[in-house]
Parts: sequence; structure tokens; C-alpha cells
Amino acid sequence: MLIGIISDTHREYEVLNKIIDRIKKCDYILHLGDNIQDVIYIKDRVSKKDIKFINVKGNCDYSNSIPDERVVEIGEHRIYMTHGHKYGVKTDLNRLMYRAEELECNIVLYGHTHMVFISEDYGKYIINPGSPSQPRDGKAGMVFVNIEGSKVNPYFMEL
Repeated sequence: MLIGIISDTHREYEVLNKIIDRIKKCDYILHLGDNIQDVIYIKDRVSKKDIKFINVKGNCDYSNSIPDERVVEIGEHRIYMTHGHKYGVKTDLNRLMYRAEELECNIVLYGHTHMVFISEDYGKYIINPGSPSQPRDGKAGMVFVNIEGSKVNPYFMEL
């Protein structure tokens, strides 16, 4: 199972087209907010029509129909998705991790900082794909997670 994770795309269509080229083998695309309209743009243009798209809204999104957070079950894993702005992720990850623990999730996804972060700690994976359009760490790209049973293999790919 291959999952593509993106966040903070901010309606940069040149970047969105690069993402479309990279996600052809994905089973899921998870978008962590800022700009959720970009999910529709990608979905309408991707050639593989059986990709499942799941998203949450960020601080730059104003939809009432898209939640701030979600728990998604993929295979053996419970994945917590949020943009992160409501959990103070620019300061530390404590509140975010408490929430993920409360929801019994072993994969935690967040955005908002525009900086890539991938960590595994005591069987929990913490992932921020950064921003492909406005990176604050010089790394414009996205994260892929390959899941095979209980094994989780996250990796960053520059665009």
C-alpha cells in the first residue's frame, strides 16, 4: 500500500502538476490542509482514478464540510491527520502526540510548519511532509509511506 502525503500546497499549480506526475502508483493521497481546493485539482487530473483522497482543513481553509482532524484506518494502522495549527506544532509536538495517543493512532500526520519531519519513536511514526510550494527548510516535496502489513516505511521525495 503506497500513501502520498502532502500539505500546504497553497494553490501553486506548477507544483500541483509535479505532484500529479509523482503519485501515479499511490493507493491513497492524504492532504493535510492549506489549500484543500488543491485536492480537487489533483483528483480531476490524475490518471489513476482509484486513488482514495482524504483531507483535513488547515488555517487557510474555510470549509465547514471538511474536518480539522481525522482518524483513518489503512491496513493494520490507525493514522491521525491534522493540519497542526490547533496543536501548537511550531513550538513543540506534545499536544499533538497526546491527541494521537488519546485516539490510539500509531501514525501521526501534520503540516503547518512548511518543514519536513519524519521520526519513529517507540513504534509511533510522526510525519510532516513540509510544503512543496513554500518550504521553509529549502526542501520542496512530499512524503510517501509504503505500508506492508505492520511495516511502515516513510520517505521524503523532492519535487
